[in-house]
Amino acid sequence: MNDNIMPENQPSSTPITEAPKAKFTVKESLFALIFSFAGYFFIKLFLFASAGIGSAIYMLCLSIASAVFTKLTGAKQSKRSWLYFAAALLFSINIGITSNGLIQFLNFVYAAALLSMWAFSVNNPSYNGADDNLVYCFCSALFGQSFGNIGKCPSAIMDFTKRNKSGKNIGNAIIGLIIAVPVTITVTAVLSFADDNFSRIIESLIDGFFANFFSGIMKYVFGLPLSFLIFGIIYGAAANKNEERINALACERKTAAMKIAPAVMMYSSVVPLCVIYMIFFFSQLSYFVSAFGGVLPEEFSASEYARKGFFELCAVAVINLAVIIFINLFCKYKETESGEIKRPTALKFFTVVLSVFTIILIATALSKMIMYISRFGFTPKRIYTTWFMLVLTILFLLIIIRQFKKINLAKIGTIIFTIALGILSFCQTDAVIAQGNISFYEQGIITYTDFSDLSADAVYAVLPQLESDDIGLKNSAENYLSDKCYEAKGLEWYEMSLSEIVAVNNYKESA
Repeated sequence: MNDNIMPENQPSSTPITEAPKAKFTVKESLFALIFSFAGYFFIKLFLFASAGIGSAIYMLCLSIASAVFTKLTGAKQSKRSWLYFAAALLFSINIGITSNGLIQFLNFVYAAALLSMWAFSVNNPSYNGADDNLVYCFCSALFGQSFGNIGKCPSAIMDFTKRNKSGKNIGNAIIGLIIAVPVTITVTAVLSFADDNFSRIIESLIDGFFANFFSGIMKYVFGLPLSFLIFGIIYGAAANKNEERINALACERKTAAMKIAPAVMMYSSVVPLCVIYMIFFFSQLSYFVSAFGGVLPEEFSASEYARKGFFELCAVAVINLAVIIFINLFCKYKETESGEIKRPTALKFFTVVLSVFTIILIATALSKMIMYISRFGFTPKRIYTTWFMLVLTILFLLIIIRQFKKINLAKIGTIIFTIALGILSFCQTDAVIAQGNISFYEQGIITYTDFSDLSADAVYAVLPQLESDDIGLKNSAENYLSDKCYEAKGLEWYEMSLSEIVAVNNYKESA
């Protein structure tokens, strides 16, 4: 009998090792693979093409895929998170509706910011919405989650390839193809030198399929970092299990630690600025009265008066906002005898004074712009600057109110900005400009109408002018539609907006 044979009931001395558990579920790995193409499509649709319907579809698909991923992973949503999500979808859709480049850019940036805040609020029951910690929350949502989870996407994909034999075979096949590339290129080059017919075939392939294929590969490779960051944001939202992503007390301590400047230093830095404003206002009193009264000073033409100092006044308004933020962020608060930290009254005073001066400057700039528009009509720049000044006015009014009453400045400001951006985005600004100038022309205020500097959004106001009895209006409308049709001639379908499609189709019908 062989002594080396072990009895059946005796346990083996060789330990049985279990297969390592996967770090990611199948769902997470599949979505990581899907999201790995996010950077490729961003480069293709935003950097190498004109923004249009394709860009809107990209944002919608990215948003829906993110929502599905969080749903499948059991993430908890709140009414606040769905509100962020719905607003992001709304601004994303408008990217494909409008053809105004600036509005498309603003809509994209704001939709991306809203999606980041949506991801931050998922699985985050302690998040109460916009408050004094809004900046910290936004930075955590956009940079903390993305860079903190940047390695999750490639790890999830690699984990999927190691999960079973099929996955391993796919991974090995990809590696084999990569190894074969230099050998294949070398053999192809040698055979091309050996035979002219083969060389012509290869050249046609390189100029056609392989050129597009290589371009696609390069876009995919260069888009991978962005893909990893996007997936990192969504993965961070889904993986978080009721953990506080931002500690309000910690934020307050950080804010308090920044208040290092003595109060006197802050006040003395603001006083010279206030004195300059006082001298400026009194020296220009008659000038300002003319602006508010709509009376043109004798030494100025209308265009000179409206343009002179307008953008300088806008710049000063922005500088004042920065000064207010600076003194409130770094000024030391005083401590009472009972140990309570109290905001200095003088700080409130200087904040109100600077805000009031700024509102007067903005009112002056707006009155000049209104006078200019009433005499020379609308242009996109005049509308954008007017919109910006109105938003700034509301912001400074809120700052003044905040000095006397405890209000959630961040929440109210966010709501107002969202509404203001929505009005600017969805009112078809260029159509409003065109309709306003047509009205001025018919009243005899302006002598001609030119729609050439407007985007295709103006088509809704310009189209009826094709039937106008006024030859000038009719010719301007025909020239406008002809130009828009020519501009859209070389665009792919996904590069066109809804406004451009309307313009092109109506031009063909009228022709």
